[in-house]
Amino acid sequence: MGLSIYLLAAITALGTVNALEGPNICTRQETYTVTVRISEQKPYTVRENTWCFSFPPRCSKYKVVFKTMYKEQELTKQRPVEECCKGYTETNDGNRCIPICSKDCIHGTCIAPDVCKCESGYGGPLCDYKCPPGKWGKSCEMDCMCQNGATCDPFDGKCLCTRGWTGIYCSQECPPYRYGQDCGEECRCRNGGSCHHISGECHCAPGYTGPLCDDFCPPGKHGDECKSECKCQNGGSCNPTTGECYCTRGWTGSVCANRCPESFWGKNCSQECDCYNGAGCHHITGECECKPGYYDEKCLKICPEGMFGLNCTNNCTCENGAICSPIDGTCTCSPGWMGEKCNKRVCSDKLWGPNCIKVCECENSNTEICHPWTGKCICKPGWDGDTCTRPCPLYMYGKGCQNHCNCKNNAQCSPINGTCICAAGYRGDDCSEICPDNTYGESCTQKCICKNGATCSPENGRCNCTAGWVGVSCDRPCDDKSFGKDCEGKCKCFNNAACNPQNGTCTCAAGFTGEFCQDHCEKGFFGLECTQACDCHEENSLGCDPAIGRCICKPEWRGIRCETKCPEGLYGDDCHSQCECMNNSSCDPQTGICICARGWEGADCSQPCKEGWYGVRCKEKCPEKMQGKNFN
Repeated sequence: MGLSIYLLAAITALGTVNALEGPNICTRQETYTVTVRISEQKPYTVRENTWCFSFPPRCSKYKVVFKTMYKEQELTKQRPVEECCKGYTETNDGNRCIPICSKDCIHGTCIAPDVCKCESGYGGPLCDYKCPPGKWGKSCEMDCMCQNGATCDPFDGKCLCTRGWTGIYCSQECPPYRYGQDCGEECRCRNGGSCHHISGECHCAPGYTGPLCDDFCPPGKHGDECKSECKCQNGGSCNPTTGECYCTRGWTGSVCANRCPESFWGKNCSQECDCYNGAGCHHITGECECKPGYYDEKCLKICPEGMFGLNCTNNCTCENGAICSPIDGTCTCSPGWMGEKCNKRVCSDKLWGPNCIKVCECENSNTEICHPWTGKCICKPGWDGDTCTRPCPLYMYGKGCQNHCNCKNNAQCSPINGTCICAAGYRGDDCSEICPDNTYGESCTQKCICKNGATCSPENGRCNCTAGWVGVSCDRPCDDKSFGKDCEGKCKCFNNAACNPQNGTCTCAAGFTGEFCQDHCEKGFFGLECTQACDCHEENSLGCDPAIGRCICKPEWRGIRCETKCPEGLYGDDCHSQCECMNNSSCDPQTGICICARGWEGADCSQPCKEGWYGVRCKEKCPEKMQGKNFN
């Protein structure tokens, strides 16, 4: 049954492949049935055995259980079906619905059920009637009354209007918001725009532009077709319809040409300034614009002492304790002074007092001013005391000796201006900077002469030698018996080993090893660090020279590896010695001692055996009967 359901669904899907498109399509509800398989829970009773008690016998017990059952059921459903409306039929390809005319249109096209649209010059219900242009009726004796390029039906004289016209005689333009053939198209113009009755082209209302009048006039334009120029100034914008100006903050007037009135600011000049001491405010931001002599956010504060004028930016030039006007900088002199800047004494230089009869007691060379009214000595920088005779105390300087010196590293300080005079080895404004490498002395102007990585004292240039070097400029290495800092270490190397002048480590000569080169190379090795193996005949040699590896041959052997025996007649090291034995005697290959032939003796075997003796080494005694005969 499941197969039949899927088959029906497939057929339904195939029936909807070629769906109708376009107008004149109607929808109806189609009823159909479908068979489905549904499930339900059916109760039934089952018996089971259980213990009656905790021991036999067993009893029967019944309980209800549910089982899933399936059955087939037919369901009635509805679905929408598209078909051509009454008076229309499907095209051959089944995609669209076209009108049906019960009779053929002779010279025209069927445009609606039983409605023909005739070709030019033809008329009548079936487009089978024809008259000359401008005529209609039987025998074509009637004149057409159509206007604006319209033609009339030759059958009944009915006017066929051109695009944009309507009425019995096509004398009326399409009504507002309609245009085109038979005024059948709706205008799409927005924002109050109207459209041309023939083409539908939009004519926008003032303030709008664009093909559909959906855009405002661009900035700077307004009015009909956005042709008028805005006259707003200072960043103001204008109403795209009327051209009325909308002013930016701080501006007013019909074209935004005027600043806000005094004491007002902001949008539409609606905010009041919050400033004091006669100050106005900026017409755009509302920021207070203080009068000369005042400052602060609301112009509540008088200029700081020593400053005057607009925004308190000017420095007062009044001298000798005069009062400076914060508004215009005018000086009000203290007693004893006069002049525009109050820098002229009322009394002559060395006199003071109300009548200028008292004599100043100040030390002239150290005094800046003897006050003309009080006689007080005002000392020059670096001096102190009632009469300016005492220099500033140590580490103090300046006017009145009020300033503390900031010099470091035992530098001297000028009592006048506090300038630091650096000690040798230092530089910088406060003498905190040590001389750069390889320089020393006052102002670090002298060049160090230290060599071999030595540093020099920034104070006096004395060289601090690195290990292994000595001398004023550290240019002499330690001798071969010493090492280290100032060559104070004593070398412990033996057997002509080299001693490192920096750390005293021993570099052994060839043939020696050990921390202090005190040991010969082990037998069978030679050379630097005893790393090379001897290449000598083991049985014929005594080893090799630990320095150069030359094989030391046993007597009677020679050759690079001691592989060759001494030739007869030679003996000793490398067989260099000539045997001096006579009478065909041989010599010991090691010692060269002659081994005399039978019948001879003596160091060189030159003497025959003594009478009565014979044989090897003349050790054998002749028989008595053979005495006197020489047998050797």
